[in-house]
Amino acid sequence: MKDLIGHLSRAARVHITAAAVTATTDAVPTAADQAHELLDMVTRLRSVPDLYHFDDLALEYQLTRPGAAREHLGSLLDPLNEHPELLDTLQVHIAHNLNRQRTARLLHVHTNTVDHRLKRIGQLTGFDPTMASGLWHLRSALVARTYRR
Repeated sequence: MKDLIGHLSRAARVHITAAAVTATTDAVPTAADQAHELLDMVTRLRSVPDLYHFDDLALEYQLTRPGAAREHLGSLLDPLNEHPELLDTLQVHIAHNLNRQRTARLLHVHTNTVDHRLKRIGQLTGFDPTMASGLWHLRSALVARTYRR
């Protein structure tokens, strides 16, 4: 399936993002809904074009389920509301596997600017995006935030 997506992407000369779910015949309607939810999720998270399976996104999927935890996690990024460039930097940085150079290139800024913004994100949120535990909270908050009311 991944090869098919690659061939289609090259033939169309565009990057393709797809979601696939394996299901038995009687579970196809449910699986189709789940595939649409996964595709919606990777679109909201601005994930890199690729073929995504449920196994790849199980944690993110769970974080998008309604409830108090999702609302709390989403609110962790509220200090960035007045700083859209910081939120954008965080999203791009995480979506591109924490690659500072690629993040800088995509945002049209210097890598030092990315570093300064990541430091500022840590100061405003209390979660350091350069540390595993801080990144865990910030990534979870980004996922939850995309589904907040």
